[in-house]
Amino acid sequence: MTFDFDVAIIGGGPVGSSLGYELQKKGLSVAIFEKKKNIGLPLQCAGILNKSIFEVNELPEDLILNYVKGAYLHTVNQTMKVQKDSPEAYIIDRVGYDQFLLNRAIDSGVKVFMHHKITDLDINKGTIISNDCQFSARIIVGADGPNSIVSDKIGNDFKYFSAAQYLVKLSNEDMENLDNDYVDLFINGNITPGFIWSIPLKNNLFRVGLFSKKNYTDELDILNNFLTGSGEFQNNNLNIKDYKVLEKYHGVIPNYNKNKILAKGRAILIGDAASQVKPTTGGGLICAFNCLEFTSEIINTAIKQRNIDYLKHYPEECKKLYFAEFSNEIKVHKTLSLMSDKGFDYLFKKVKENDGERIISEYGHMDNQSVLIKKFIKEGLLHKITLKAIKNKMSKIWSS
Repeated sequence: MTFDFDVAIIGGGPVGSSLGYELQKKGLSVAIFEKKKNIGLPLQCAGILNKSIFEVNELPEDLILNYVKGAYLHTVNQTMKVQKDSPEAYIIDRVGYDQFLLNRAIDSGVKVFMHHKITDLDINKGTIISNDCQFSARIIVGADGPNSIVSDKIGNDFKYFSAAQYLVKLSNEDMENLDNDYVDLFINGNITPGFIWSIPLKNNLFRVGLFSKKNYTDELDILNNFLTGSGEFQNNNLNIKDYKVLEKYHGVIPNYNKNKILAKGRAILIGDAASQVKPTTGGGLICAFNCLEFTSEIINTAIKQRNIDYLKHYPEECKKLYFAEFSNEIKVHKTLSLMSDKGFDYLFKKVKENDGERIISEYGHMDNQSVLIKKFIKEGLLHKITLKAIKNKMSKIWSS
């Protein structure tokens, strides 16, 4: 059978374009099909990346808007400060980054079809129908986000959190009370296991958002209450007096599903389409970028050997990479869902009494939280900080 391309990647976001770039370097013919007219728009993420980004992909310095070295973690009546000695994460121009990665793929020789919405495809034959055009590829990669058509054709269902975010400009007076070197995270029993974030950019600009199980309209109400310090946020907000909302964004964050089918026929999934996102924070770029090397190797081998069955190694490698980490984060999620605002206050108070701020600062990592979890277990901190009311339920979670 004759194919138009070796690999067709559905989705031209940062993951799809980065994989296309890696495959093109191996001498394969690659096409990317992107439904948007302008890549990266509208913005649908918080745009914060751990410093390990440089180990897994390029990031131009001019796309870094700010550096942060820690976070303030807030409950209604308690605050913890966790920090590193040097910058731990980068706040980036995410739209610019998406465009940079796509242009890099184009410059390497990848064929990119913008504004091509995929209406149908056959994961066994490798056929793709887009805008009344038909193409074919030896392998189809679903990098098309949480509502992936490729994932749907494979037979997966869709479960996700809703997310909303504002771009907010603060007054100079309010800026005097905030620390531009730190992210602020606010825990509230009304939205757990989600949370609210405030991420400093530059020029008095912040990204303020949240993810939760609520709908978008309810999330906007929550954000408005948070910014005005009203409702349940009278004692748990940024304490700002003068702000202006410049832009509003919304999207969805896929739930991690250990049973998700990642490869079938001629198709595989990567990134949000594969639910390769951290259960605790919803971040996914580093997770997916960590898959690029072995994903490109598996695809290349399958094509060179003319053996599509070789794609079965892809889910195996994904499981090796993040199954243990994500399983632990799911347990954190379930634990947080048991708690009320009073419970979170108690938890933070006990953590601080037991040297928890230092331990979190030393062992905490945005993309590898299992290290900190294991340290808490080893030091017996989980037992010391747990409310008696949920101790039995929590024990069942962590013993499973």
